[in-house]
Amino acid sequence: RLLQAKEMEAFQTMSAFLVHDLKNTASTLSLILQNLHAHFEDPMFRQDALRAMSKSVTHINDLISRLSVLRHKLELHPVEADLNEVVAKSLAGLESAPDLAWVKDLRPLPKVRIDLDQFQKVIVNLLLNAKEAVSANGHIQVETSQRDGWAVLSVSDNGCGMSPEFLARSLFRPFRTTKKNGTGIGMFHSKMIVEAHRGKIEVQSETGKGTTFRVLLPLSAKNP
Repeated sequence: RLLQAKEMEAFQTMSAFLVHDLKNTASTLSLILQNLHAHFEDPMFRQDALRAMSKSVTHINDLISRLSVLRHKLELHPVEADLNEVVAKSLAGLESAPDLAWVKDLRPLPKVRIDLDQFQKVIVNLLLNAKEAVSANGHIQVETSQRDGWAVLSVSDNGCGMSPEFLARSLFRPFRTTKKNGTGIGMFHSKMIVEAHRGKIEVQSETGKGTTFRVLLPLSAKNP
C-alpha cells in the first residue's frame, strides 16, 4: 500500500509537469496569434506558423493522452470480439515499416469479451515497443493461440532485450523505462488494462537477444 501511495504521488507530480508543458505550448500558440495580423501576408511567416501550429497540436494531443491515464478511473465497456481481428487492425500501417520483418500466426480462437478501445491500446503499445526495440533488419513475430482456458497474444522481437534487474524492479512501474525519450507509462497502463479484463501479462527477455510479451485473457470467465 505504501508503494502504491508513493507511485500515485509520483503520478500527481508528473501531471503537474505535463500541465506546465501544456502552458508553454499554449504560450507558443499565443505568440503566433499575436503576430498573425501583422505578418499574415508574408508567405514564409505563414509556412512557419502552420508548421509550429501543427507541431503544437500534436504535442498537446500527446500530453492529453498521458493526462487521461492519470486523471480517470479505468472503465471498461466489453463486447464480444474476435481477438485476431483486433490484432490485425492494430497491425495495419505498422507492417509497411522498411527493413523490418513482421511474421503473423493468428490461429482460430473463441471470441473474447474485451473493451475494444482499451485493449487496442495494449496491442499497439506492445507492437510499438517491439518495433522500437529492434534495429535494421529486425524481426517481430505476432501470434495468437489457446492455452489452458486462456486466449494468448504473443509479441516477440529480436531486439535489445531487458536486463533481469529491470524486469524484476522496473517493468510495469510508472516512470521506469529503457527508452531515451520514454515516459514509462505505457506498460504500466497496459498492465492495468489487462488486469481489468481479469487477464495477465507474462514476459521473457534477455539483453541483446530480444523480448517476448504474452497477454492472457480468460475464455470462460465472467464479464470484466
